Amino acid sequence: MGMRNQEHQPCISCARGRAPLSALHAQFSAPLKRFFRGHRLNSADVEDMTQEVFVRLANSDDRTPLAKPEAFVFTLARNLLRDRARRLHTRAVAKSVALTEVDLSCERPTPDRCLEFIQRLQQIEAALGRLKPPTREAFVRHRVDGDSYSDIASLMNISVSMVEKHIMSALLAVRSIEGP
Repeated sequence: MGMRNQEHQPCISCARGRAPLSALHAQFSAPLKRFFRGHRLNSADVEDMTQEVFVRLANSDDRTPLAKPEAFVFTLARNLLRDRARRLHTRAVAKSVALTEVDLSCERPTPDRCLEFIQRLQQIEAALGRLKPPTREAFVRHRVDGDSYSDIASLMNISVSMVEKHIMSALLAVRSIEGP
C-alpha cells in the first residue's frame, strides 16, 4: 500500500515497458523539441533528434532508476548535438580546401580598368571619325570585318597598294592616341 502513494520514478529498465517510456515521451517530447529548435535545427532534424533520444532510452541496458529523468534526457540530447556537430565538422573538413590552394583571382577587369577601356575606345572612335571616308572604310573592312587587302581593293575599286596606304594611315592615327 505504501507504494501507491509514492510517485513512480521512471527508470531505464522500465523504459522497455510501454507505459513508462510513453510517460517519458509525453513529459519530455515537447521540451526536447523546443531545446533542439533553440539550437537552430530544421524541423526534420528536430524530429529525428527527439526520436533518437527516446530510442537511446529504450535501448539502454542500465537498470538503475532515474533519480533525475529530466537531467538524464537533456544530457542525452546535448550529447546527440555534440555528436552531430562532430560529424558535420568532420564532413566539412573533408570537403574543405585551404585558401592558399585556390586561385581566387578574377579575370574580369576592375571597374577602373573598364572605364579606361571605354574612354580608350571613345578616343579610337573619334580618331577614326576624323579619317577620310576611304581610309576609314579600308581600315574597318580589314580590322573589323576581316577582309583581305585584295578583297578591299576590289570592293572599293582601288589598287592593293592604295589599300595598304589607307590602312597605314589609319593605324598611325589610332597609334597616335595617348593611352596606357
